[in-house]
This record gives sequence, C-alpha cells and structure tokens, in this order.
Amino acid sequence: MTPKKFHSRQRIEKIQRKAIKRHIKFVRKNSPFYARHWEGLSDDEWSKFPIIDKSIMMDNLADLLTVRIDVNYAKQLADKAEKTRDFSPKIGPYSIGYSSGTSGSRGMHFVSEKEQAGWAGFMLSRGLDRSIFERYKIGLILRANSNTYESVGSNRIKFKFYDLMQPLGEIHSKILDDELDILMGPPSVLSYFVDINSPIKVRKMVSVAEVLEEVDRVKIEQHFGLTLHQFYSSTEGEIAATCEHGTLHLNEDMMIIQKEWIDEEKGWYHPIITDFRRKTQPIIRYRLNDILVTSGKKCPCGDTREVIDSIMGRSDDMFHLTTVDDTVELVVPDLIRRAIMQMSDEITNYIAFQKA
Repeated sequence: MTPKKFHSRQRIEKIQRKAIKRHIKFVRKNSPFYARHWEGLSDDEWSKFPIIDKSIMMDNLADLLTVRIDVNYAKQLADKAEKTRDFSPKIGPYSIGYSSGTSGSRGMHFVSEKEQAGWAGFMLSRGLDRSIFERYKIGLILRANSNTYESVGSNRIKFKFYDLMQPLGEIHSKILDDELDILMGPPSVLSYFVDINSPIKVRKMVSVAEVLEEVDRVKIEQHFGLTLHQFYSSTEGEIAATCEHGTLHLNEDMMIIQKEWIDEEKGWYHPIITDFRRKTQPIIRYRLNDILVTSGKKCPCGDTREVIDSIMGRSDDMFHLTTVDDTVELVVPDLIRRAIMQMSDEITNYIAFQKA
C-alpha cells in the first residue's frame, strides 16, 4: 500500500532517483519510439530528453508501447466498448480505452494488470477515509467503467458504477437507493445535485474527471457539509490528490513533475510529467496543456509533496437540452467533449455552442 504521507523531501527524491534510473533503462530497451527519440542522449540526461505531448504520443502509439499490440484492433475494441457500454474486454492482460481531456484531442490508454493493481493501491490509500479493513460502498459517476475498478472490489470494498450516459435524475435516484459511504464524480454533476437540493448523505465526496472551479467547490461543500476532495488525473497518470485538509498534493512518489513556466511570478506552469510506474504505455517528459498554480506553502498535514493551489483550464458549461416529452435534461461537459471527439480523429480543438 502506498503511504499517504511523506514527511521528508529527501525520501521522495531518493524514491524518484532510484525509480527513474531503472525505468529509463527499461523503456529505452522496450519502446522503439523512445529509443529513437532519445538517440544521442544518455540515461543520466533524461531530464533533457525531447518533450512529447498527446499528439506525438498518438502519432507514434504502436512504437511507443513497450509491448506489441495491434493498435488498430485495439481502437476497434475501444469503439465497440463505447457503443455497447461494456468496458470489460481486454487484449490479453491489457485493458484499453479512450479518454478525452479539455485539450480536445482523444487519447488512448493501455494498462496492464500489474498497473491496475498499482492504481487500486493509489485509490485505496488516497480515497478511503478509514481503515482498509472496514467495509466500504464507493460510488463512481464516470463516462466509462473500467477493469481497474473491478480489480479493486472485494468482500469489504464494493464499487457502484453510474454511467454518465444515463439521465442525471436516474443516477441520483440510484445513488440514494445504494446508501454509499464515498461518492466520486465530476464537479458539474455534484453541482447539479446541489441545484436539485439533493439529500445525498456520504462520509466523503471526491471531485474527479473535470477541473474543479472554486465556485463549485464552495457550493458543493456548503450544501453537503463536508470537505470536497479531489483526484487530479488524466490519461497520462494520477497527478495529484487531496489530503485530509483538502489540500492538493502532487503525487511525487509516483512521478516527477517538471515545470514549464508560463508566469513564474504568479506560479503558473505547464506540468511536464514523467511517470515511473507506467510501463506498458510510458509517459516520459510529457507536456500537459493544463495550467497548474503552485502554492509555495507547506500543508499542515505534514506531507512534503508539493502543494498546488489550483488547476487552471478551460471553463466548461453544461448543456440544457429539451427532450421529446418537453422536459429539460442536463448534459455534462465530458459527454459534450466525447460526442465531438467521436465525429473525427482529426479534431484537435473546438468550441461548442448551444443555440436553443
């Protein structure tokens, strides 16, 4: 189990140095793309390796992987899963799927069973509010289910998946019936629950999948009477999570995060991440389009992993669509992004307008 806190920067840096040395050696040997990309640079010069982004990764996906997978077949499998809403099919021991971020372009992820187990450890260490030996019922409001969540489930820990393709009213009713201990979902959905004066009662609530705006955080916390926690994750990795104080800490025990400064005085930067736990689909010197705001402050929890004040990004709005029976249904931002991405693989940027 990954420890929840690191009280020593020296310990974090020691973990990073040891892990990155081993990881770079493995990736250079097993990924044809990275071997070419790093040509002329030694392993010790990893921090100067050429930067990649989502576009470069997707253009070179087959060679970037450290295992030989038919990417075209994987896309067909992922497309079918999107239509059938059955996300359990795998290619051998590898789970696959699509994801889309606020940058617009669609990405794919390939995850081994071992990597799923690591994600399970992350979820449990960062997400549970009590002992792992107690019983939990955890609700996940997400665009797609995952083999990862199935791998975490046990007699004590039960996951309930709520498909965002379903009407939000139906999702809300199911959540009330299931009597959850912990609820994880996009802030736009949690905000909708506030708007309908939801009586949902949980011990812990976690914002996932979308940028959490401060106005939404305050609104949700005041209504439900608890601290709204946050998992900041993407196709490229699990980047940050909140401690018991609600402070967002970078997961520096899992990755190294370099800063490409936008405005150093204001603390704004693009994160360049190197995840030394992702072996199937290595993420090394990968620039995210997100803008992070560094805090520069220490957290009272005692964890020395770096604190970020916020994640800046495009502000998404929910669409209000009229159904055939003249009722209004809300469509969350992730589904809007998803629908646009499915129109064409060539789409990299877009603006969505609701005209009626």
